[in-house]
Amino acid sequence: MNCNDVTTKNSASLPLDGLKYDAAGLIPAVIQDNRSGAVLMVGYMNREALRRTMESGRVWFWSRSRQQYWLKGESSGNYMTVCSIYADCDADTLLVKVILEGPGVACHTGRYSCFFNLLHEAKAAGKEGCGHD
Repeated sequence: MNCNDVTTKNSASLPLDGLKYDAAGLIPAVIQDNRSGAVLMVGYMNREALRRTMESGRVWFWSRSRQQYWLKGESSGNYMTVCSIYADCDADTLLVKVILEGPGVACHTGRYSCFFNLLHEAKAAGKEGCGHD
């Protein structure tokens, strides 16, 4: 499956100037694997990082700790090709659907997703749809 194979119901266009950035000029960007639907990571973008992402077709972030732009995959080879970018209903969070390049991992630890630290898991009994094995 590639980026063009995905269709979304109820999508609407939002002008870029309709996005709501925080006081630091940042907006959270949830990165999702376009193929599996898995959430891979969360980063922050400012207007320039979003512009770079849209123009290059690869994910750019603003590093809050280093105070600089970074192209995801520049040092690791774990680039992300952008399929689509959505804003949530409040226009204060982005969802960026991507195809992983390189080794196919998103996390700097070498894992597929940054979300691997389990904090809580509901008991299977009476929790229909939880998907426990």
